[in-house]
Amino acid sequence: MRLALIHNPRSRKNRRDGSKFAQQAQKLLGDGFLVPASHDEMTDMVADLARRNVRLIAINGGDGTVSDVMTAIMRVYPEDNLPELAIFPSGNTNLIARDIGFSRRGIQALHHLRDHLDGLPRVRRRPLRVSWPDDEYAPRLGMFQGSSGYARAIAIAHSPHVLRYAPHNLAVAVTLVGAFGSLLWRRHRETWLQGDRLTLEGDGAVLADGHSFLFLSTALQKLNLGIWPFWNADPAKAGGLHFLNVSDHPGKLLQATWALLRGRAPSWLRQSADYTSGRAQSMVLTCDSDFVIDGERFPSGRDHRIYLREGPQFGFVHD
Repeated sequence: MRLALIHNPRSRKNRRDGSKFAQQAQKLLGDGFLVPASHDEMTDMVADLARRNVRLIAINGGDGTVSDVMTAIMRVYPEDNLPELAIFPSGNTNLIARDIGFSRRGIQALHHLRDHLDGLPRVRRRPLRVSWPDDEYAPRLGMFQGSSGYARAIAIAHSPHVLRYAPHNLAVAVTLVGAFGSLLWRRHRETWLQGDRLTLEGDGAVLADGHSFLFLSTALQKLNLGIWPFWNADPAKAGGLHFLNVSDHPGKLLQATWALLRGRAPSWLRQSADYTSGRAQSMVLTCDSDFVIDGERFPSGRDHRIYLREGPQFGFVHD
């Protein structure tokens, strides 16, 4: 088998499609069409693909599904013999697919992948690897991580009364606008502005130590709609993970938000002690809050510490 496809029927766009894609993909791929019902079943299926040395795995789902598949691959494939991945944008946010995946989706994407496989462009990337001290939880791979205010906003966005009326990307936008709007009301303002206690160490230096309004890190190179809230404070540093920390009670928050949502980091923002961004090969993040990776929430563990570093290198096929 040269190509297998892992399908998540619970992803938002796949739910909208119904069973039509699954029926067509099953005919094309036979036993290479996989629909795991749980994380354990996904790991078992990916382990079988590893035993059969399948060299390309397509993922029809959202960011959380991509994270789950990469994590399963890391556990069962040899690091020096990882399969290529092709990501179809069928989830809520599709941040990963829009950076290194397909613009097509559904049966059109599958036909294009199968019929033009050797001629399609490739890009190689290292995802973000999250691990816990003393192996309290199994390590995970992903592309976009957030703590403090970001985790709080995602928790609200995932509530049923928000998801009922808006897709995830709009729900998060509405939630963030609501979060900033809540700063106008004294009852909510201090909770959000104070943030969570956070210490960030990276590449042998302390990068942040205090309370954090918002923390983000990513292995992506672009986000949706031109949003890019990162900049490289040290041009001599190439590669690694992008990160942003916004301290508690940050100055000019609305002006900074407007600039970063447009992918800009003016000089006043770069010089402000309230906003710290850069790149690091590895980081140790200690934060009182849980954290989010690719839309899924995880505990920070007993001592509230996680390790962030680059994971193994994957090849991504795109159109």
